[in-house]
Amino acid sequence: MPGDRFECLKEDSGNWMVWDHKGGAPAKLGGAELRGQDRHRAEIARDILRRIFRTNPDTTRSDPSDA
Repeated sequence: MPGDRFECLKEDSGNWMVWDHKGGAPAKLGGAELRGQDRHRAEIARDILRRIFRTNPDTTRSDPSDA
């Protein structure tokens, strides 16, 4: 969706990553960068991050690895 913070992108290797548009870098979940995933896992991680940041708009938390 346009304007979403998190987006799945295909890497040159053919794997997938979740990009954090607000952070300008690969998204993190549980401290791990979301790179090198298969498409399904990347989409699930993206959806989890969208839910976290939609339902808990904690403006003091800027790093999704805290999620």
